[in-house]
Order: sequence, then structure tokens, then C-alpha cells
Amino acid sequence: MQLRKLVAFATVVAAAAVMAVPAGAHTPQPTTAKVVGPVVIDKKDPTIAYLKAKYRCTGEGTLWISVKQTAARTKDPALTQEGSSSVSAAWSMSHRNAVICDGKAHFGHFVVDQVETSQFGIPPAPLKKGWGWVQFCLFDANYPESEDESAMPFINDGFHAVR
Repeated sequence: MQLRKLVAFATVVAAAAVMAVPAGAHTPQPTTAKVVGPVVIDKKDPTIAYLKAKYRCTGEGTLWISVKQTAARTKDPALTQEGSSSVSAAWSMSHRNAVICDGKAHFGHFVVDQVETSQFGIPPAPLKKGWGWVQFCLFDANYPESEDESAMPFINDGFHAVR
């Protein structure tokens, strides 16, 4: 008899939980991002490069992408550290790429250039074949931006071939 009461109670609790979620409401999907393939240098302007990524974000989304290289264009661990722009020989980035944040996975083609790096006093320098430290950073409903810039985005980073 106790088992029946326990099963009946569990059924009532489960039904109440389902009814507590408003119709049409859903939990945001987890934010994900992965750079796919190499960073491709523009043939006409080596300060510009293109990369492809698979990502998913929810709500209002913004994206920041960065590609940094040392003079040797190797997988230098110094590029993985905070403030690595001081050791980079070339740095292309962008905050201007749009993302679709509808909770579904998307493949996107993105552009980085050196338009924004000038604000850091870094002179233009060409990206070259080798390796680059790529940071793909997403803000969305799961990783919201803050007024005081203390919020952290979802970050996918790592070394990628630059061609």
C-alpha cells in the first residue's frame, strides 16, 4: 500500500511541475562555439582574415573574435595570457560580426581585420601563414554583458592554422 501512495504522490508532483512552466516558455539552450578549419588570410589585404565557426546562442547576442600571431607565427604560449597584444606581431579582431541567437546551431563565416586594433595604438601588421591564437567570444542570454564590463562571455579559444 505504501508503494502505491508513493507512486501517486510522485505523479502529482511531476504533473504540478509541468503545469508550473508557462505555455511557450523554454529553457535557453546552452551556448556553444567551435572554430572550424583554418583562419584564411585575404589575398588582397593580409590584415584581414576569415574564419568559420559553428555556434549556438540565445537571446540578444554579440560576438568578439580575435586572431593574434607572434613574429615567429608559432604556437607561442605567451599569446594565451592576458595582455598578449604586447607580444603579438599581428592582431586582427572584430566586434562587428552579427550572430543569430535563436537557440539553434548555426555555421557562420566571420571577418577579422585591424580597424579596431588602432584604438590600442597597435600599428597595422599583416597576418602571415603559420599559427594564430584565436578567441571566439559570445555574449548572450546565458552569458549576459554588463555595464561595468565585469561579465565574462562564452569563450572558445585555441591555436588554429593561418593560411
